[in-house]
Amino acid sequence: MIKPHHRIAITLAFAYLLAVALILFWPSPVDKPVIKNLHETLSWAHSYGLPKFIDYPQIEFTANIALFVPMGLIIATLFKSFWLGTAGGALISCLVELSQGLFLPNRFASGLDVVANTTGAAIGAALCLLFIRRVIRRTSPTATSHASTRATPDTARPADTEKNDR
Repeated sequence: MIKPHHRIAITLAFAYLLAVALILFWPSPVDKPVIKNLHETLSWAHSYGLPKFIDYPQIEFTANIALFVPMGLIIATLFKSFWLGTAGGALISCLVELSQGLFLPNRFASGLDVVANTTGAAIGAALCLLFIRRVIRRTSPTATSHASTRATPDTARPADTEKNDR
């Protein structure tokens, strides 16, 4: 039987994958309706001190990274491997860019998108790895046995407290 939190995670993963598929395979660039407003907002922000290097290409690159963080997290969680999470994200990104170049005439295939997407997948896979290690550290028998034998101020031996008082 699937646990309730697993069911929620699976549902969120499917919702994310559906949203990503819509974004990546939409016939025209998804930012087309808002690009004018984005440029105006950036011009306004630059006039108030936002560094000039933060421009539309930088925002698009960062958005591509953010878009693939959950992808790397999902793949790494499924296969319990950082490398498969990263490589899976890279492979999916390559296939998406190839499909956009071949089948969507109003979209643009970009090697920089592959780099950004792979970076995002690697970040997601790393987050998964860190989370798994933290959970293992908290639940492993050796971690709990070491934690229970550590001296605390209440359980310290008198000799230990005398050394600390010097």
